[in-house]
Amino acid sequence: MKESRAIFINTASQILVRIVTLAFTLVSIKILTNYLSNTDYGNLNTITAYINYFLVIADLGLFSVTVREISKDPASEKKIISNVFFIRLISSLLACIAAVAIIYLTPYRNDHNLVLGIIIACGFLFFNLMGSIGDMILQHRLKMQFSAVAEFLSKLISLAALVIVVTLKGNFLWIAFSVVALSGILIFAFKWYFASKFAPIKIGYDKKIAKWIFDLAWPIGIIFIANNLFFRLDTIMLFAIKGAVAVSIYSVAYKILEVTVFFGSYFANSLKPIISRGIDNAVTLRSLMEKSFTVMLLISLPIAAISCAYAKEIITFLSNESYSIGGLALIVLSLALPFLYFDILLGEILIAKDKRKSLLQISIFILLFNFVFNLIFIPRYSYMGAAYGTLVSEIVLFFIFLYNTRKIVSFKVNLVQIIKMIFAAIITLIFAYILKFIALHFILGIIISAGFFFILIYLLGIISPKSISSLIKQDK
Repeated sequence: MKESRAIFINTASQILVRIVTLAFTLVSIKILTNYLSNTDYGNLNTITAYINYFLVIADLGLFSVTVREISKDPASEKKIISNVFFIRLISSLLACIAAVAIIYLTPYRNDHNLVLGIIIACGFLFFNLMGSIGDMILQHRLKMQFSAVAEFLSKLISLAALVIVVTLKGNFLWIAFSVVALSGILIFAFKWYFASKFAPIKIGYDKKIAKWIFDLAWPIGIIFIANNLFFRLDTIMLFAIKGAVAVSIYSVAYKILEVTVFFGSYFANSLKPIISRGIDNAVTLRSLMEKSFTVMLLISLPIAAISCAYAKEIITFLSNESYSIGGLALIVLSLALPFLYFDILLGEILIAKDKRKSLLQISIFILLFNFVFNLIFIPRYSYMGAAYGTLVSEIVLFFIFLYNTRKIVSFKVNLVQIIKMIFAAIITLIFAYILKFIALHFILGIIISAGFFFILIYLLGIISPKSISSLIKQDK
């Protein structure tokens, strides 16, 4: 199975590279939380959340639609990419202008660091959007390992820049440049370099093609905007209601959730071209979904169990003791991880089937649900209210997505296998607490606990060498 092997290599290579990149991200958090005040760290995360809104708005749904359409008709790649380049250039420039203009219309326009930080972060906004054109070319070919390498190199150089700025006692704005803007510039440069090895990247404009792409993309873009609002809404509302200090405490826990999401996200993205081509083949799609559910649980459950057991230790290790009260928030967010993984996967089915109306309705509903939940619970419970809002919203979204995708493909999940995996995760959680009780260093405890989980699932017959080899084996 060439496609299965390609998916495995595409996902596994990205994960290996991203694990190293993840280490750089965690080191950055440690440096930032110890160098910046709680207020400045909260402001930096607010800037990032704010800019990410415009990142999704300017995407216009182009990434998913472009990969989908090229996967269906590879011969059309050149003309589609050239027109997407044109649309992306215009949308990126408009997004930067809007991001700066809107902040001047808010009460925060007098916050010098916040405003200038957003202007600097627009460098990330523009170049990251332009770099995504390279991702479209790589994703279609199942070559996203090159994108992962690009992110690795950009993160490495950005981390080096951050160390230099901190060593030279640079101010908040230099920190914002090294962490945010420089990263975007480097991602753009490396992704374009790698993508150009597979296909030429040239700008072009054909009114008919551009309109066709835009008409396909903008409904998906609205859905992604609503989804991103949902994903970032808690940070913005927490900042508005409780201030930068509450955001700083919550952001460390939330950042850990974000960096662990990439495992499931990369796997789902690797499936995107295969799902697009097989969306009308019920047998193939059913088999793919059933296997993918197992993979998502195998990835998310040990991360959730270990994060719950070592929440305070992880938070303190990545920041300092003043942030340790965010450990409970990390536990709650960790419980949301399996549902978040499933939501990413199920969403790909609806996108591939072009269920724009359903996706839009779901996105608006879950956004409003999350907004009302946060509005009720953040004033009373601060960052814990935001964490509970994320957990409850992801669970609700999972059942809505499951109901809608089963209208497309009537797949069944192996309940016995799922129960075994949950059982293994619970036993791993207990085992991790035993390791804590005997005062084993938490890093060693995490490694041993992860190994213990995979030994358990092997003993329970959930995974075997034969099942792994069948995934990567090519058809002769």
